[in-house]
Amino acid sequence: MTPFFKSFLAVTGLLVAGFIIGTALFGCAADPAADPAHNLPHRDPAASWDQSNLKLTDHGCPSAVFVAPQGELVECQYAQAAPPAAAELKMFPTMDAAALYVVTKIYERSHYYEYGGVIVKGPKGYMLSLPRTQHHGMDVNFDDDPESFDFPIVATYHVHPCLSNAFPSVFSPQDLASSRVTKTPGYVLDECTGDLHYWAPGDGYLDANALIKMGVNPIALMEGVQLSPGKIVGHITVDGTVLN
Repeated sequence: MTPFFKSFLAVTGLLVAGFIIGTALFGCAADPAADPAHNLPHRDPAASWDQSNLKLTDHGCPSAVFVAPQGELVECQYAQAAPPAAAELKMFPTMDAAALYVVTKIYERSHYYEYGGVIVKGPKGYMLSLPRTQHHGMDVNFDDDPESFDFPIVATYHVHPCLSNAFPSVFSPQDLASSRVTKTPGYVLDECTGDLHYWAPGDGYLDANALIKMGVNPIALMEGVQLSPGKIVGHITVDGTVLN
């Protein structure tokens, strides 16, 4: 065998071996258009669009149905819950009953912050807006815009935490002013005693002697501060703990 022929066989062997190794590692060089998988982007198994895998990391919408045609996530459809039947809506025969119910629920949730909302009157009874809070112990803001509700607002409600530096058993000057402006009565829960107080515009307020007995600051008396306990229309059980 001549040296030239030996060299030729050696080179040919290397080429064949390279082809076999390349085929094993990379596959045949097929036409990309003939293999649809070739056109799909590589996806890590952890990022699979499989429904069960998607929902493993979906904490905001566990009941979602993910629509991913051809592997591309295009939509998260939320399961539509049936609207509550009319019988399931919480209705109350009177404003007092509605107010007593909601302040009880508020007290079960928190003793530290003021919460408030409105009572509306529908054709089948009285209903409540959801209580709102800014996590303050001495004030609260809530939506009392008539245009925000389908039925007329007939009263407001809020709670007074049992604070050592406040008068939770009376409607504050701001409470009275708000009721006068909106021309609606208000309810307030005294979380020291558990008494539910009611006041409506025109019900009056405490005189100076009563304010002095309460311990109202003399400067506030000189400025003509107005406070009123209204009338007690209900009661809930409270622990009476005074908060600093």
